Amino acid sequence: MASSIIHLAITCELIKTRGFKDVNRLKFGAILADYGSDRETTHLRQRIQELNKKSYNVNLFREKYKDKLLTDDLYLGYYLHLVQDICYRHFVYDRYNWNPRIPGNMERLYRDYNILNTYVRDKYGLVNDLRVPENLAQESLCDIDSFDVDRLESDMNRYFASTADGDAFFFTKEMADIFISEAVATCNKEIDALIKGEGMMDSVQEAWDNGPKA
Repeated sequence: MASSIIHLAITCELIKTRGFKDVNRLKFGAILADYGSDRETTHLRQRIQELNKKSYNVNLFREKYKDKLLTDDLYLGYYLHLVQDICYRHFVYDRYNWNPRIPGNMERLYRDYNILNTYVRDKYGLVNDLRVPENLAQESLCDIDSFDVDRLESDMNRYFASTADGDAFFFTKEMADIFISEAVATCNKEIDALIKGEGMMDSVQEAWDNGPKA
């Protein structure tokens, strides 16, 4: 999954390209999926037994929240987080052959994320201005899982205070820029499809082989 700072960068780039009703709700929704009690639950992990594949069930999310996706940016942001993570999965596994099963690789990847935080923050002009939406616990979005807002705020404070530097092991600055650009284009396409009511991302078509856990 992409890091919170990368999700935020993609969202802020989207804000530059089109209008939204509530950019704070959009940004908060774009981060929230990583702060539930179980990431498989919050990402609507889907196992497609007949194809021996996995995906994030964006189809189910659209159906469940179809009345809110284009009227409440909290829900749109959450949905676009899932879209971005599907893109990220194909980006690092299919294009760059990432293997999380090699001992130490996940720790090295998280170190890369720490190094990238400063670069992405500065390049994309990010600021730590997220605000918890009022009455979040009453949102139907919280039917998916319980969310740890305190941990979200603590992590964002830490990410914005980080000054980690060094050479990337796998996920480079160049890769981050490419992914952010491609994810922005995909999200813009997806929003247009939602508005038209056709051509949206299909979780089965985007599914990946049931191999390494990711």
